[in-house]
Amino acid sequence: MDAAKKYSWESLSPLDAPVSKSSSDAELANVVRLIGRLDDIGGGLPPTRRSSPQDWSLLIDRVRHAATHAREVEAQAQEQEQRVHELLERAREDLKLAAERVRDAEARTADIQSRADVLLNAADERVKAAEERARIAEEWLSRVYDTIANEFRVEATAKRTA
Repeated sequence: MDAAKKYSWESLSPLDAPVSKSSSDAELANVVRLIGRLDDIGGGLPPTRRSSPQDWSLLIDRVRHAATHAREVEAQAQEQEQRVHELLERAREDLKLAAERVRDAEARTADIQSRADVLLNAADERVKAAEERARIAEEWLSRVYDTIANEFRVEATAKRTA
């Protein structure tokens, strides 16, 4: 005997409650809408209690196909979510490395700036010392010039008078 003919609808209903034909057909129609169109089954209508076992088999196949498809979609969604998490983690690591590189660059910049300040101060001191030496040298040069000019002027006037 066919498995579909062994069981009656009443034995399958929950709590042995009587099922009215219109409410069960409406519920089946809702289930069928979730699965998709049933063009192959009974001219596009959902199976009823009086439908053939072949119609019910097609419906079961469709339900299984829909469940398989839902599992595949869920698996793909989980894979994509995993990839997003991996990309996010990679981005966080890249951001952390970039922040470390920025800190290192800022430290190097501060070190270079402090060394440049020291060198500029030393150069400034050397310039001041050189300017002082130049001032002293000009002073001595001026004294030497004045001395030479005074000495030769005296002798020059003495020669002219003699």
